[in-house]
Amino acid sequence: MAIHYASPPENSRQMALAGLQHLAKFAPEARAVHLMALQADNLELSTPHSVHLVRLEDLAARRPLGDSAVTGWRYLAHRGSRVLASSEVSADTDGRAIGLEQVNVGPYVESTARALADLSENEEIQAGDYELRILKIPALCAVALWLSPPDGERNLFVPLAPTPDYLEAGRIYLEGEMLDAFEGPARLRLQFDDSRDEPYGED
Repeated sequence: MAIHYASPPENSRQMALAGLQHLAKFAPEARAVHLMALQADNLELSTPHSVHLVRLEDLAARRPLGDSAVTGWRYLAHRGSRVLASSEVSADTDGRAIGLEQVNVGPYVESTARALADLSENEEIQAGDYELRILKIPALCAVALWLSPPDGERNLFVPLAPTPDYLEAGRIYLEGEMLDAFEGPARLRLQFDDSRDEPYGED
């Protein structure tokens, strides 16, 4: 069955598309050339996946990553085979979409597309059954694709470039390996930095 995608709330797609259209219309001139493509009539949203934020406290305590709650829904925007942007809506505690969170045309868009292409050629992944999610660790500037199996017993994670120097972009990590990588930096950041609760985007 390989990788499959979640079914977000019905209104999340409309919110995500409206955000893309707004950005394409009102974006700063520096981004205008790239974003003109977002105005195309055949722009499509695909690959819906839930967004999960993880706190430093959870990493330092080695709490299971699989326990992190849904905080939003993210889509990839593409024209033909070219991925142009991502659009993310925030969600309430019940997973319902409540508003546009961000539209992104930065490096995580390209690395998401590249990671998904690599996973589509991985025989082990293609032989399995995984729901695509995305994990964000704001205080450590880390983002990873999350492949969640139906039983939740063998979560896999693929860090997206750019990554912190203790992670390898594109490598498939087991959950324990991810916790090993994050525990030390999380403890250090908790000890010396009080800005850990600031919001974090993808740019």
